[in-house]
Amino acid sequence: MILPEDNVGVPILRGTAVRWVCDDHTARGVVEVQFTDADGVVHSIVDKLPIFFGVDDDPLQQDSTYPTPCPVEVVIVEHLDGGRTTVDLRWSESITDQVRFVVRTADIAT
Repeated sequence: MILPEDNVGVPILRGTAVRWVCDDHTARGVVEVQFTDADGVVHSIVDKLPIFFGVDDDPLQQDSTYPTPCPVEVVIVEHLDGGRTTVDLRWSESITDQVRFVVRTADIAT
């Protein structure tokens, strides 16, 4: 099993943490992270901080300034024409239970 902190070389989709959802003392907190797909539709993920930040990272806190950049680990499924890439979320699903998205290739860092 791959752990979130084992993310060396894992593609990262540029996301934005938009709000602190709640405290979770076992997982340092829960945040809402948004990203935009290739068609301009905004999607949200609500999950625990370790999904987005490794153990050694300095993660967000309730009093952090929002919005703020937040990495979203993805698996590249297919490169498409027109600067688009199909990706699967690596650790989560969107609030609409979706895992697969077509995003702009420029929004992925490797």
